[in-house]
Amino acid sequence: MLTVFRLIVMTVLSIYLSPSIAQQHVIPDFSANYQVHLNGIQAGELKRSLESKTDGKRLFKSETQAKGIFAFFKPEIIVETSLWHWNESTIETQSYLYSRKGGKKDKKVHLNFDWSNQRLHIDDGKQPWSLQLLPKTLDKLVYQLALMSDLANGKREFTYQIADGGKVKTYNIIILGEETVATPLGEFSAIKLLRKRERKKDRKTTLWCVPSLNYLPVQLEHIEKDGTVFTATIQTLQGIEIEASHELVETANKSTLLQQ
Repeated sequence: MLTVFRLIVMTVLSIYLSPSIAQQHVIPDFSANYQVHLNGIQAGELKRSLESKTDGKRLFKSETQAKGIFAFFKPEIIVETSLWHWNESTIETQSYLYSRKGGKKDKKVHLNFDWSNQRLHIDDGKQPWSLQLLPKTLDKLVYQLALMSDLANGKREFTYQIADGGKVKTYNIIILGEETVATPLGEFSAIKLLRKRERKKDRKTTLWCVPSLNYLPVQLEHIEKDGTVFTATIQTLQGIEIEASHELVETANKSTLLQQ
């Protein structure tokens, strides 16, 4: 009888404590503006927004536009949209659209995620084709929402299958530690993450995600192979309260002063 009781208790504990069980993390609708710098010089603006639709689907949008002198040399506007919904506790992409306008050559790519037939349909306006759609495949925009959700669920290792560049790639994200990030909205206690690539000479992408902002990135950094550095730092935020983040930093600063 005691053995049976212990087995029941262990089973219940494993259900509630197992880190492999994901929960649907509610990410509220929001809009955020980021200032983009190229090698330290202000170069443009990045806008991100998440919107709920009446049919239950959600639209994640990213728009990047050059500003100032960079707009004269490269007057491009890049817009990405991802339409998705929750499938139990997993983000499931329905469609993804990439659009680039204003430069020497416009570009448009549409991805349709046909889950019923397990096919990924790709249309670049030239030669449409399709690939086998692997389970839990995401587009290269919405995976950032999946990362926010996984961080909220306590995960510490992140691997995603991403439809990118006409094929499915594996994105591996690792946690580097915690840092305080200064922004025009104030200082935030953030988790620093790195997209780990196969070769050290490859591009390098780093994110700083804030726990009290639903793990929204407040800063992004991308380094190209030639050493060119792109950074995006949050300037404005609507839809997510920011007071709690400041309290975390202020408490940490007070604790440091008391120890000195």
